[in-house]
Amino acid sequence: MVKNHQQQEQILALLLMKFKLNPTESFKIIQEWIQNNSDENYEVLENCLKNDLVKIENGSVISLYDENITTLVNDLRGKNGIEIKDRRYKLTNYPQCFIGTEAVQWIRIKYSLSESDAIREGQKLIKLKIIHHVADDHDFENDYFFYRFYMDE
Repeated sequence: MVKNHQQQEQILALLLMKFKLNPTESFKIIQEWIQNNSDENYEVLENCLKNDLVKIENGSVISLYDENITTLVNDLRGKNGIEIKDRRYKLTNYPQCFIGTEAVQWIRIKYSLSESDAIREGQKLIKLKIIHHVADDHDFENDYFFYRFYMDE
C-alpha cells in the first residue's frame, strides 16, 4: 500500500511537470487509467509517462503505441533493461546511448526471440521514431553502433 502511494505521488509529479496539470486533474486521470487498465499497476503508468509512450488528451491518458511496443520500451529502459550511458567513439562523445549488439542480445534473452526477430523489434522502434542511430547513419543492426531514444535527446 505504501509503495502504491509513493508511485501515485511520483505520477502526480510527472503529470504536473510534463503536462502542467493541477493535482485534481492528475488524480482523476490516474484513477481513470487504473480503472480502465485493471491488469496494470501504477509502475506501468509511471513508466509510460516517463518514456513518452502516452499523451494526455481531454483529461484522459491516450496510448501512443500498441501494447507490445509499450512493453518493449518500458522493459528496455527499466531497472533490468539495457545500459544507457554516455559513450565515446574515436574523438566524439555520444550522450545517453546504448549499443546495438547489447540491445539485440537483451531482446533475444528477455523475449526468447531469434536474432532476426530481435533485430526486427529494434527496427520497429526506429520506424516509430522511438530510437535512432546517433548519427542517423544506420538502421537498427546487430553491430557495435550507438543508438539513442529520442526522448533522451
